[in-house]
Amino acid sequence: MDPVVSVAEVAKFDRELARQGATTAVIDRVGYALAQAAISLLGGTYGRRVLVIVGPGNNGNDGRSMGRHLNRLGVSTSVVEPDAMPLFATDPHPDLIVDAILGTGLSRPFDPPKLPDGVPVLSVDIPSGIAGDTGDLVGEAIRADYTAVIGSLKFGHFFGPGRERSGRLLRILPELHPADSQCHLVTARDLGAVMPKVPSQSHKWSSGVMVVGGSAGMRGSAGFGAGGAMAVGAGMVHLVTRAESTEIIDHPSEVVVDRLESYFAEPVVVASRRFRSIVLGPGLGGSLQIGNFVRRLLVDADCSIVLDADGLTCFRDASNLARTLARRRASTVLTPHHGEFERVFGPIEGSSVVACRQAAIDTGAVVLLKGSPTIVADPSGAVALSAVGTAKLASAGTGDVLAGVIAGLLAQGMSAYEAAWAGAYLHGAAGSSVVTGKVTATSLVEAIARYYGGLDCVSPAQELLR
Repeated sequence: MDPVVSVAEVAKFDRELARQGATTAVIDRVGYALAQAAISLLGGTYGRRVLVIVGPGNNGNDGRSMGRHLNRLGVSTSVVEPDAMPLFATDPHPDLIVDAILGTGLSRPFDPPKLPDGVPVLSVDIPSGIAGDTGDLVGEAIRADYTAVIGSLKFGHFFGPGRERSGRLLRILPELHPADSQCHLVTARDLGAVMPKVPSQSHKWSSGVMVVGGSAGMRGSAGFGAGGAMAVGAGMVHLVTRAESTEIIDHPSEVVVDRLESYFAEPVVVASRRFRSIVLGPGLGGSLQIGNFVRRLLVDADCSIVLDADGLTCFRDASNLARTLARRRASTVLTPHHGEFERVFGPIEGSSVVACRQAAIDTGAVVLLKGSPTIVADPSGAVALSAVGTAKLASAGTGDVLAGVIAGLLAQGMSAYEAAWAGAYLHGAAGSSVVTGKVTATSLVEAIARYYGGLDCVSPAQELLR
């Protein structure tokens, strides 16, 4: 995975470079790499003009170094401070403007200089005016067409306005990063590395999933969860629901529908012993009786549980949830969207990553906070970001599909943390592959099945035949 670092981690890394007396040499390396990136964007050096706008700190020093290297390489380059911009950005217009004004350590509101229209902008490390940890605007910010990311990715590249303002990310000198980062960005190669192998002696109950959810008038949610589990190879899926069987829609015909006669948990606990994982909550309802039913399943079921939607929000506060989860004997994955998260854990103030990580530590569960990007936090403090996906995924039922996908991966032996971040990436990547219209839960299940089928999820016996 690619590391994603905080402002504090960057500052610590810079202090260590200074302690070693390596700052000047590193700035020269960065400047040369930035110059090469600019030349690649310009398509050459002959007749090209670049304007580099620099600030007072290390970001500005990187820009000054870049300007020196560009001039030596034959690109006509002017290096100016923001106040001198009107003298340089008018006639003739440059072919590229470089924003090296402010870096990640932004401490006061920024008022960017006016840039000429139609000239591409390359920001150094992060667009000036974007908060490095949250992606929020601090005053106003540069809108970059490209951002040359020095060393590690920053949280501000993926959240809030920072995601849009950063443009296309270009990595330079990726080895210049703190060695102890706990947060990483999930990539396609990471997904391929953890996908479960199907044992040659496996049978349908080797990876069984139970989905507990659905109620009268809430017929679709649990069915979509069942579809998600089937799409990633669950051998057997039982849908346990209070809804009439005729009400359940959009689940694969292979799914067995079991009628839940009452919210008495004991029969469900006994039945769960045949399954490797449970999706608990989608469309279940929010009565006190249902809350007690959910608590009993969490405490007494011995398999991994994905606690989703109503299953999660029946807990009115995080301390109540933590006390219940402390009694569990197997792993738990919580899958809230932002509204559900705040209902249980309280308002998010500042960084969503920090809030999600703290929730995982407090509950002892893996917490997946849905969004763009999706954040997955482990109780150990490790965090994974999944930034694939599309706004077309913001439709009813797609979150239920994700819960089913994670349960399907858990049933095949993946750890809770790996199943959560792999499921989030698979869900987003498959959703992006749907090119026509809005992504519905049904079309998403089909896309996940196709995407998953193309991954290297083979049995050891099949490997011998390769």
